[in-house]
Amino acid sequence: MVGCNPKREDEPVAFSQDAWSFEGREAVRFQTDHFDIYTTLRDTQFAQALPGFLETSFAQYNSLLPAPIDKKRRLQTYVFDTRRQWESFTRQRFPQRFPVYRQISAGGFAEGNLCVVYYLRRMYTLSVLAHEGMHQYFANFFDVKLPAWVNEGLATYCESYELAGDRPVFTPKRNTFRLNALREALSVGSIIPLKEMLATDAGQVIVRGRSQVTKTYYAQAWAMLVYIRHGEGGKYSAGFDELMKGIVSGDMPLIAQAAKIRAPEPANTSYGEAVFRAYITDDLQAFDHGFQAYLYKLAGFRPAQ
Repeated sequence: MVGCNPKREDEPVAFSQDAWSFEGREAVRFQTDHFDIYTTLRDTQFAQALPGFLETSFAQYNSLLPAPIDKKRRLQTYVFDTRRQWESFTRQRFPQRFPVYRQISAGGFAEGNLCVVYYLRRMYTLSVLAHEGMHQYFANFFDVKLPAWVNEGLATYCESYELAGDRPVFTPKRNTFRLNALREALSVGSIIPLKEMLATDAGQVIVRGRSQVTKTYYAQAWAMLVYIRHGEGGKYSAGFDELMKGIVSGDMPLIAQAAKIRAPEPANTSYGEAVFRAYITDDLQAFDHGFQAYLYKLAGFRPAQ
């Protein structure tokens, strides 16, 4: 898929390793070109795979932009062996927001330059790192408010992968976890309307958990990015490329404001919808018609009659 999988290098990722401690426990810090990785993992083999996985994830994020990021500022990533350690660190570092972060049922979070996750199982932990790493990447390198459909869409788009040796190959169109949630939503008729998806505020993304609404939201955010980049023979892919340019340049909010003014009902047009109108299409009805059909195709279902 063009612009999806970064070029894979055969040589291993170079990194340094030194001692680190957390609450009196011996731990490890890895340092790569783009990451400082702090981990208390007892699974040392898995820990050794983190530098290669994160650097390949970084290359995947870069592949979505008009030109790769060349800044050398390192992202700070913490991978804890247990949820208890994760909670202890989060309580210390983010005391005011800890009650909110504590509600996260599995995985972790990203805030600014920090990504903080805890171990569940190998494959799922790496998927969480890729997802939260995308949030971390955009928050650290770009000073632009992303609407939730972009922010969560990009994160879910980058969380699915296969391992080729010890290096990941990202597979955005084959996100099994989100695909199962999408199938469930289609089966019970709980797909979220397009305008509602676009209006979800980036600062109030649906509370993380196991509710059906939450699972449906993330599944649709993933499916919408897949549709925009790969659906309809690439009809909307140029718009996605322009959106990425707008994020990099910082022009996106101003261009979105102009689109809001031109919208049929400016007062009822959310920031997320304005961004969508500015870069993807002004014809929400036509997009939604094609998107609904694509959801069934993606899920392997026959369209509803």
